[in-house]
Amino acid sequence: MLPLAILRRCIAPLLLASSAATAQQGLYHHHLEALSSHPQQARIAELLAAPAQGLDPALFSVTPPGGRASVGLSNLFSAQAGSWPFEPFASSGLFRVIADYQAHHPQALLLDNGSLSLAELAQRVNDPRVLQRHKDGYLLSYPLLIGPQGALRVENEQLYLNSRAGAAVINRGLLILRQAKVQSWSGEQAQLSAQSFRPFIMAWAGSTTLIEGSELSRLGYNAHLARGLTSLRSQQQAAATPAARVLIRASQFHEMSSGAELHDAQALIEDSSFHDLQQYGLDFSASLVSVRGNRISGVRNHSAIRLRNGSSGLISRNLLSDIGKSAIEAQLQQGALALQGNLIGGTGASAIALLGDPQHPVDGLLLAGNLIANSGGSGIEGQHIRRALILDNRISSTPEYAIRIINQPAVGGSEISLLDNRLSAIGKSMINLQGVASLLLGNNSYQGMAGLQQVFDGDLLAVQSLLLETTLKHGCVAHLQVLAASQAGPPPLTAPRCGQSI
Repeated sequence: MLPLAILRRCIAPLLLASSAATAQQGLYHHHLEALSSHPQQARIAELLAAPAQGLDPALFSVTPPGGRASVGLSNLFSAQAGSWPFEPFASSGLFRVIADYQAHHPQALLLDNGSLSLAELAQRVNDPRVLQRHKDGYLLSYPLLIGPQGALRVENEQLYLNSRAGAAVINRGLLILRQAKVQSWSGEQAQLSAQSFRPFIMAWAGSTTLIEGSELSRLGYNAHLARGLTSLRSQQQAAATPAARVLIRASQFHEMSSGAELHDAQALIEDSSFHDLQQYGLDFSASLVSVRGNRISGVRNHSAIRLRNGSSGLISRNLLSDIGKSAIEAQLQQGALALQGNLIGGTGASAIALLGDPQHPVDGLLLAGNLIANSGGSGIEGQHIRRALILDNRISSTPEYAIRIINQPAVGGSEISLLDNRLSAIGKSMINLQGVASLLLGNNSYQGMAGLQQVFDGDLLAVQSLLLETTLKHGCVAHLQVLAASQAGPPPLTAPRCGQSI
């Protein structure tokens, strides 16, 4: 929770010009107020007191379609009307692998107009070349397309996907995995002798994928839409087609290219583990997400969680460790994004990396209650950030900065709040801000500093002593505005006390 007792004092304004160092630059002056409270106080208390909320689980409550279901084989064409569910995989090696297994023109297994369990589907197919009993489950050796009115239920079963045959599950309807195991199978040999292909699961817009209490392993390879579990909206689909819905709960994903790569989706992912992954743990694009209570570790090449192209939502209470790059990476985020209560350690780059665009800066960010340690860069790194609340975070043992936000060129109207953060054992300055127009700073602690280490850097270096005196000695909250030189007033010699008018 955010302690707010320090804010219960009165307001005293202070016009402050730059110190000698800034005066030499001739670029900026500063306007500083010592505040007892601020307009965001009630909202901050509300945000931190209430439990974090994400997508409503009721969104994923669906009833499998009735009916006997239609099952059959259909020829595959890579460039023909109606072939769009398979066409993106023509260049990803799928058709080549299928051709090595199927002696005739490539075919897929179609399920539509009803719901079947995996055992019922195998009985209806009645062809071991396509789907057969195998070990403790079933082996699928043809691509499976679940139609818009179809549903496949894999419950308390193990589904093997034949890597040597081009097996994949492509969902346009409903796929349910409950207490199930899904993994690739490549014969008795551990390595494929031909193409580097591994089966995958694909969910098109309009579909629902429910994964509960299940295990997915050795799926996906580094190719377009084939990295594990993927969703996308096709240009061939009607604009009114709803986003794909993906629920992952109490499940395990391991030895995959990426855990999930979701484009244009609504995704609720909670209480699951993702480990030993090549590319990303979770990769979201243009999606609304709720990611809560997960463990992501052993991501070799990139970030544990990436959000891009307008993705928004809630990332809370996750344990993220042993990551090749950042734990959480947000690119061109739009809409509200809350990163709350995450435990982050052992990243190869900055733990949290936030990247906007000068024309479309990041807005609506809440970073609260995160514990960040042992990152390879800064604790929180941001570029082109318009508005962010950074509250009650603990950041330690980073070789760069605890918090660094760089707006170049300066983002007009940018507002950053840094309150109640505990920063310790930082390699460079604690806080480095550049191009931030308005800053609220208060009740932060700075520990484990070297003798000549600066607390602030960037635009704050010129007013470092006054900020520290205002916030630490007098116990006020500093409201600092960085102004053009022509707007500044004459410099006072001392920082204000709360209740004192200068």
